[in-house]
Amino acid sequence: GTSRYYMDCHTASCGGCGCGASGTCGNECVNCACHCELDNCNLWKTCCTRFRYGQCNQHLQCIGPITCRVVTCVPPWEWDSTCTTTDARDDATRGHDGACLHPPLGPYRARPGVVRTNTWMLRNTLDAGGPNQQFTLGAAGDTPLMADWLGAGVATAAVVRGARQGTIGRSTLTWHIRHIEGPGLPDLVFEYGQPGDIPVAGDWVGNGTHTAGVVRGNQWLLRNRNSAGPADITFTFGEPGDIPVVGDWTGSGRDGIGVVRGSTWLLRDTATPGPPDHQFDFGPGGIPIVGDWSGNGVDTPGRFDNGNWMLSNSLGGGTADIQFTFGSHGDRPVVWRRR
Repeated sequence: GTSRYYMDCHTASCGGCGCGASGTCGNECVNCACHCELDNCNLWKTCCTRFRYGQCNQHLQCIGPITCRVVTCVPPWEWDSTCTTTDARDDATRGHDGACLHPPLGPYRARPGVVRTNTWMLRNTLDAGGPNQQFTLGAAGDTPLMADWLGAGVATAAVVRGARQGTIGRSTLTWHIRHIEGPGLPDLVFEYGQPGDIPVAGDWVGNGTHTAGVVRGNQWLLRNRNSAGPADITFTFGEPGDIPVVGDWTGSGRDGIGVVRGSTWLLRDTATPGPPDHQFDFGPGGIPIVGDWSGNGVDTPGRFDNGNWMLSNSLGGGTADIQFTFGSHGDRPVVWRRR
């Protein structure tokens, strides 16, 4: 849907050899003969290609041949300050990967999780039982979220600090996002929003990647990138005091928005202002949650009430289609998915 960035990994030193206009030196200078990685020619070639784009590490005048290639959906200049934003587009590189990196795309059935203080407990199935994964992230008072921050087909954990702690000593919300499943330090930290905002995350443009947003009263302020900056999408929907929800209500691959007011759900199919496209009652009680419970690509409503999960497979009122217990009193629910 959007750009992928190819980062070539070169042997860094050319010893005493010089370079011509290409900025690369030969294999004889780096003691690296052309070969297949791990002697398996289904894998990548190493030290076989001398080529240089030149947008990163330009202070290195002379580098050796390419040893591997890394693909990232995050622009390299956001995490490597040596990289410039100069455009050197080459659509041929989109085929420089293995077939194993192209599994069938979703939809993927949503899975339940709970956060207790800073302990995350995730379950693989929509039924009662213990956690299949458990790790720690964040601190007491953080707002937990799970979303597909990289468009990789898996939702990973994040916390937003400052949303639930009032305005004392804090002027912004800080997002701490993990790009990898399980325990570890945040891979991405940035500031967006202000105390009192309600954090949300969604795929606002349909490119497969979830990005940050906040709801301030009834004003939605959404970013198209996970970084600090002004809102890319701004509109009003709902009323102050409503609980915001986000989901793909149509199966289009693009998230819509909505609010829950008591037991009434009011949903729009896109992140735009206007009247609700769907309105129904589901509840009352508990915390509203959203997920693709049936695996058909459409997100539908649910509620979490002190460990009791009540889920509907349709955008309509009535009784829950799925009910089970996972978690306990005081836990905060999260919804995740993976390939």
